[in-house]
Amino acid sequence: MALFRARIPEPFFLRRSSAICTGNIIAPSSPPTDQNKKPLHLLFQEAVGFRAKPETDIETETQSNEVKKKLWELEREIRHLKEAEPKNNTKVAQPKKTKSLYGLFTGKEIAEKVETERKKLEGPLNLKELSPDMKMFVNHLYNEGYFTKANFFRNSHIDFSCFNDSYGRDFIKFAVEMFAKDHQEIAKWLSGSDLKKVALFGCPSLAKKNVFSAKRLRKYLEIQEDIVCNKCVLRHSCKFVNQSVWNSDYKTLNLVVLMRVITLYALELAHPDLPVPDEIKGSVRRLLKEILKLSQTTS
Repeated sequence: MALFRARIPEPFFLRRSSAICTGNIIAPSSPPTDQNKKPLHLLFQEAVGFRAKPETDIETETQSNEVKKKLWELEREIRHLKEAEPKNNTKVAQPKKTKSLYGLFTGKEIAEKVETERKKLEGPLNLKELSPDMKMFVNHLYNEGYFTKANFFRNSHIDFSCFNDSYGRDFIKFAVEMFAKDHQEIAKWLSGSDLKKVALFGCPSLAKKNVFSAKRLRKYLEIQEDIVCNKCVLRHSCKFVNQSVWNSDYKTLNLVVLMRVITLYALELAHPDLPVPDEIKGSVRRLLKEILKLSQTTS
């Protein structure tokens, strides 16, 4: 009986690939692979130190490590930049505009803003000296305590030169409205003919508050809007032409509404494109004197 020696299979990473040589052409027994691809057993031998790495492989590996190092540094830099960026919902604080100490105490910035808005609606301000009738009315308001909050008088005495700017004129209008609220009861005693003349003339300016006050006066006197608006010289610039006011008490004359209208005429603060005839100025003077007299009688 013939004895057969068992053959131990050769490890796969130590096998040599068989090739059929035909002349100068080598025909591989396995499918063609990439020429630059190294066999697995050679990679294993180089990895465990059985075989030295070629210089080309060492150079390639060194270059690869350098590229990886640069990529890692770039990735770390990008990560730091993302962490430094503000979140989407986080608002970056903007530096606030500093205000001067003088502006805070005098209200200069607010006054300039109000003046700009006023010029858009009422035109440039051309202040004139207060008329004798208006001085008498302002003096009465001062004696009644309607200028106690004014901080522009020296030694607590009235000085009419303090009303030669827009701030002083605005304070007069404020004091007049406070006076009208306190003396509403005298409205029913005023002259109807002078009221109607002022109402038919139109609106003293294009400011919304003044326009609506004039419209409420016309509503009380039952004057149609188109009668006044169609002949008004300001109709091309007005936003409320032929519009009536609603949700207002037009059965009684509101003294605040009336005083708001006639005070602009008395202070000569009507729109510069609106010439005020002497007839209207006369009605305004008579109404002021009448209001002053009635307030002294009822107080």
